[in-house]
Amino acid sequence: MWNKNTNWRQGSIIKVEVLRNYSPSSVRSLLEDITYLCVVSNDGDIINDDVTLEPVVEFVGVKEILVAEPNCTNAKHPSVLHLPCLSEGKQVVLELSASPKLSLSKHNLIPALQPDKNFIFDDDAKSTLQNWLSFRYRRKSLPKAFVARTMPLWNYLKKEGMKHLSHAMGYWINYDPRGEELTANDPYLFSLYIVYSNRHHKAQEQSEKLALEIRDNFPDWQRAMKDAGEIEMHECRAYSEDCFTLADLQNCVHFSLDQVDHIQAGYTPEVPENKEKEAEDPYKA
Repeated sequence: MWNKNTNWRQGSIIKVEVLRNYSPSSVRSLLEDITYLCVVSNDGDIINDDVTLEPVVEFVGVKEILVAEPNCTNAKHPSVLHLPCLSEGKQVVLELSASPKLSLSKHNLIPALQPDKNFIFDDDAKSTLQNWLSFRYRRKSLPKAFVARTMPLWNYLKKEGMKHLSHAMGYWINYDPRGEELTANDPYLFSLYIVYSNRHHKAQEQSEKLALEIRDNFPDWQRAMKDAGEIEMHECRAYSEDCFTLADLQNCVHFSLDQVDHIQAGYTPEVPENKEKEAEDPYKA
């Protein structure tokens, strides 16, 4: 069963009610509020017939929703993905939740259990799913002091993103000093890039408008967060997916909006011990 001819692939959907009777009791308790499961294992792991090396297939919970929330499209949110799908000839939206992730033994996925063929993802949806899964493991945590100082910016992006930014593929930042918790008197310097999809005819206009609004509002946010510490914005620009290069990806960090939720109100930046360093400007010639 577990070879290149298997019907199971990353993105395969199965109804929970079909799977419930074949799952151990410890797994069944996690399936109570889930309608479907989606395979998130790599295809290479799925088709590996050596079950001693690859004994399980990994799934995440899925439910059908009425409307996609823009902040959860295009892999912008690492914990939740809203993904378009064709179901019985109709366009629907599925919500995939990263938690809980379930690992089911290949022995339990007997030949009688097959993916639901009524759910079909197109190539764009499959690519978005792959990006979402890879972002979850590649994403880097940002210094709490940096996020705290830019909190008004991220809250603004969350608010505006819910309105009309379904075309935005994500937000990338370049900041310095990279990965360090600074005292309030030591400044961070950063740039923000809004990357949009070419497949939406208003994407460029709306993304450039958002970038302009951020540049106009940032001085006020900067003054409002002065007690949290110094922050300087070098630039804020919108790029199409074709113009945002591999070099840009390597130099920048993908920012997930859920990181804002992890910063508690009233956070005080940590003070590094016995460490004094003048931040170098990465944008100097």
